[in-house]
Amino acid sequence: MSGKHGKFKRREIRDLIQNEYGLKVYNMHEGDKGILTYTNQGDKIFKKMKKDEAQLLFVASAYNHIKSKGFKNISALCKTLEGKYYTKYDGSLYVLEDSMKGKSFSITSEEDGRKIGEVLAKFHTAANNFIPATGSRAKVDWGRWIDKVKVQSVRLKKFKEIAESGTYSTKFDRIFLKYVDEYIKQAEEAYILLKNSGYMERVYMAMQTNQLCHKTFKKHSLTLLDDGDIFISSLENCSYDIIETDLVSLLESCVGTKSLAYLESVLQGYSSLKPLDANSINIIRALLIQPGRFYKIVNRYYGKKKNYNEYELLKKMERGIRKEERRKEIAKKLEEVMQ
Repeated sequence: MSGKHGKFKRREIRDLIQNEYGLKVYNMHEGDKGILTYTNQGDKIFKKMKKDEAQLLFVASAYNHIKSKGFKNISALCKTLEGKYYTKYDGSLYVLEDSMKGKSFSITSEEDGRKIGEVLAKFHTAANNFIPATGSRAKVDWGRWIDKVKVQSVRLKKFKEIAESGTYSTKFDRIFLKYVDEYIKQAEEAYILLKNSGYMERVYMAMQTNQLCHKTFKKHSLTLLDDGDIFISSLENCSYDIIETDLVSLLESCVGTKSLAYLESVLQGYSSLKPLDANSINIIRALLIQPGRFYKIVNRYYGKKKNYNEYELLKKMERGIRKEERRKEIAKKLEEVMQ
């Protein structure tokens, strides 16, 4: 094992895992997701969590519920010998999560698109009717997008007034003013799409069935195994929400410029098990065109006015604009699919 943890720290972590979980650790090395740990009970990821005990119990309950419904290709949080889903190290909470060998999933064919669409539909079916363990603190995102998009539009207009007032005259201001009208228009269009596509009705339906969503159904959470199956992990941001939010995450992460042609196959795969209607597609379009990334960055500059590095924030905005443009391409392709 190499990386940011020194030899003493590595030995500490190895001993901690062996003592807390009763496992034999053969080897360890650091990766993007955490510390990959090879044990006598399979591969695990040891990672720091920015959550409290009640929030982690909610995540552990989600894993357990989905597995109990017959969805097997999903990770889980390991229990310590004391029956807890976490351990404490260096003043923080850590979890030990099941891992599998494989490569990051990507869509390079219609078959890939259909496969991942089907996997997500099966995941949503298994994640339905979820009631967490007693003592959990649930994460609930039902119905938030209407207000979020409305706030984006109002505040972007306010930020535009600030930038045009002459109070600021930086490169950040100039780039912001170049794009802000376009993103105000997109926020307003997203709001209308949500209102006209039965967004709140979908929310009420999801509430009636306690629909759980992954919330980061992206490449880093999807591992293609040697046998062709797809293994799902990184459920720590899961929450109660509508299924369309996971489809947005999947499309924006796995459907790039080169794989736009396979977008329809993703929807076909999903719809073969859980049919999507025009309202669902329009909700997905709305969530793709709302300029959330752009708004988050400029809100930090014009709104919160906390300490920030202007150069780093400028680079974040430039990256954010590129991502917004890619999302807009996906939304445009969705519109073509509907015609």
